[in-house]
Order: sequence, then C-alpha cells, then structure tokens
Amino acid sequence: MALSAKERKRRQMERQREQLEEMPDSTYPFLRKPFYKYLEEEPEWTNVDMCFDLLGINAPMIEDDRGPKDFASPGVFDEDTLEEQFGRYPGSIGRAEMMIGILLDAVANMAFVVNTYKKEELRRRLAEIEEGDFADPASRKQALDDAVRIRKMLEILEKQTRRNLHQWQVKGI
Repeated sequence: MALSAKERKRRQMERQREQLEEMPDSTYPFLRKPFYKYLEEEPEWTNVDMCFDLLGINAPMIEDDRGPKDFASPGVFDEDTLEEQFGRYPGSIGRAEMMIGILLDAVANMAFVVNTYKKEELRRRLAEIEEGDFADPASRKQALDDAVRIRKMLEILEKQTRRNLHQWQVKGI
C-alpha cells in the first residue's frame, strides 16, 4: 500500500532525527578547554549539586576528562555496544551531555509512572463515588463535588507539560 505524503514526510523526519543522533556534536572541534576544567571555575555548578542534595543523591563528580563510556556500569552493554552508545560523546563534556539525556529519560519515565498511578487512583475513587448510595443530601452534595473535582484532575493529568531547557547539543552543522 502506498504511503500518504504525510506518512512519507513523518518517516523522512524520523530518519533525519536518527542520523543527527548518530553524529558527533558540531562544537567539539572548537572546544579547547576540557569541560571538567571549566567546571572548576563555574559557580553555577553548585546549583546542580544542590538539586541532587535535595534528592538525597550524590551529584556526579566530573573531575577529569574521562567520557561516559568509562562510567557505564559493567555488564550493561558489551564492548561493541558500549562504543556504539557512548563513542560519539568524548571526554567530560560528552559525559555531561550523556547525563543530561539519561536524566531527561529518567524524569520522563518517572513522570509517566506517577501520572499513571494518580489516574488509576482517581478513577477508583470516582467509581466508588458513582457506586455509592448517598442517602442524606449533604453527603450526596459532597460526593458530587468530589466527582467534579476528580474529573477536572483527570483532565489535567491527560495533558503534557513542558520545561524550557538551554540547548546543549549542536549537530549537523
């Protein structure tokens, strides 16, 4: 079956995204000072430390120019896959870039799980309200008010949220 123009364009955009992902960052040839050296003088990095401290997690220490491949947990990937995954992220800057992507993935997955939990629980409460037998007018009014609030919360939980981030990768230029 022939693809529609919209489907062909979507696939083309997908291929281009995949090709860009496999490319090294275009800024690398122009970066002289290693990123870890830059961090020694960058006071804003303490904000990163503070965020991790608030979570009770040790912030990543970038104290030398080793890349993400040197920090991957043993056994996660075989050597060829390790090179394929991390080879285009050299040095401490590559490690920082890889961390950003992985942390964003973790945040997206956490948000999905929390969202799913809340929707399931709210739907259960809504079902309880709908099945309830509220004899007195006050409890019936409260149940109807709760049902309206729950439906509104479910509407909000169906939406996506956005956070603006500074661009940290430049590819294909």
